[in-house]
Amino acid sequence: GGRGRGLHVASHIATLTMSTDPPPSSSASASEDEYVRLKLELAQARAATDTARLQARQLISKRDGIREDAAKHRAESAEQQQILQQTQGSNEKLKAQIKDAEDERDQLLEKIEGEENR
Repeated sequence: GGRGRGLHVASHIATLTMSTDPPPSSSASASEDEYVRLKLELAQARAATDTARLQARQLISKRDGIREDAAKHRAESAEQQQILQQTQGSNEKLKAQIKDAEDERDQLLEKIEGEENR
């Protein structure tokens, strides 16, 4: 694949940079220089792409963390809502029991007052 070609280009760049002879001013040399320049641009573009991918992964990870937090908060909120409803239900029962007790007390008081008035 492209791996072997990349190694070839790397050795070619090394050869070009180590060469002490001035490069010949032929069109073949010009096209090789252009090839090397394009390979360099490609490497820079790939590096920029890798950076963008890394940033995207970090953003996705951050987003997923926020989603998990939101789900946790929703669950806690639902649980609190359920507790509130249970508490309200218990309060209603207690109010009914208090009313029953008060009614029973009032009946007993009426009965006692009736007995005393005899």
